[in-house]
Amino acid sequence: MDIRWLVAQVFGVFGIIVFLVMYHFNKMKGVLRAKLLMDLFWATHYLLLGAYTGFATNVICGFREIVFLNNKKKIFKSKSWLWIFIVIILLTSFYTWRGWYSFIPAIVSTLGTISFWQKNVGVARGIGAINNVLMFTYDVFVGSYTGMLGEALAFVSVFIAIFNARRMQKTV
Repeated sequence: MDIRWLVAQVFGVFGIIVFLVMYHFNKMKGVLRAKLLMDLFWATHYLLLGAYTGFATNVICGFREIVFLNNKKKIFKSKSWLWIFIVIILLTSFYTWRGWYSFIPAIVSTLGTISFWQKNVGVARGIGAINNVLMFTYDVFVGSYTGMLGEALAFVSVFIAIFNARRMQKTV
């Protein structure tokens, strides 16, 4: 165990903290702001682990969140952004290929891009649960222990957020 691995795990812990609260925001803007911060933590985590597909997709997703947060501006309103990010994510997974598991972050990021684009927090939560399972698998392959822990905790957190949202709808 070296210092780089230890620092990577610390960044992963910060990513977990943001991950656990992310889907509890009721507005997509809050979810996207938290996701941007989380992307920075996880990008650093994966870079330090040498998991370059995870690093690259988190960097791309950071730019995606900036575009989606500013989608009221004319330059960012175009649906072209959705496809631009999907294509870049897929190309990046081929460029950083280390085995079939390198494609997992691309699938997760593509699903995330679609879920955040449509601006429905409920759909984003559902896709988030699927993505947790997929990224847990990737984390096993790249040795991201905090990633595995984070995905397991986030999976539970997403289901709590879904339950709370449904409970709030029934009381209204």
